[in-house]
Amino acid sequence: MGEFESSLTIQATPDAIFDFVADIGNLPKYLPTTHNAQSQGNDRVRVQGEANEHKYDADGYLRPDAAKKRLEWGADEGYYSGWLQIENVSDTASQVTVHISLRGNPPGSDPNQKPPDGKIQEGLHTALASIQNQVEGQGGKVEPSAAT
Repeated sequence: MGEFESSLTIQATPDAIFDFVADIGNLPKYLPTTHNAQSQGNDRVRVQGEANEHKYDADGYLRPDAAKKRLEWGADEGYYSGWLQIENVSDTASQVTVHISLRGNPPGSDPNQKPPDGKIQEGLHTALASIQNQVEGQGGKVEPSAAT
């Protein structure tokens, strides 16, 4: 289905951003389609939400690497994976890049109901804006125009 990427400069240190995004309890605070997330131990996560008018309850992995300021994640079934990388820009700013890879469809979804690329890209932008709001203390989760 495709590769998607977006970046944003955030006024916070890489450590502050990483500490926020690596906390599984914070996933619903910045991921547009996620309503709930729980750790299952050993870099395992369970997430629930709704995307493209399809409710999901999925298991997968979330691998934080504090030394590299990087998160990697994916669904067990292999249809979805991604990474988030934080780079230092200055003493008070960081560049955050998020990348997702979509290969196929989630189990139980209609293969004819693929979200348009623009909605996927909007989801990346709103996730980054939500991270920015949270770590800069400017507010909460940014909701996309429609669930992506």
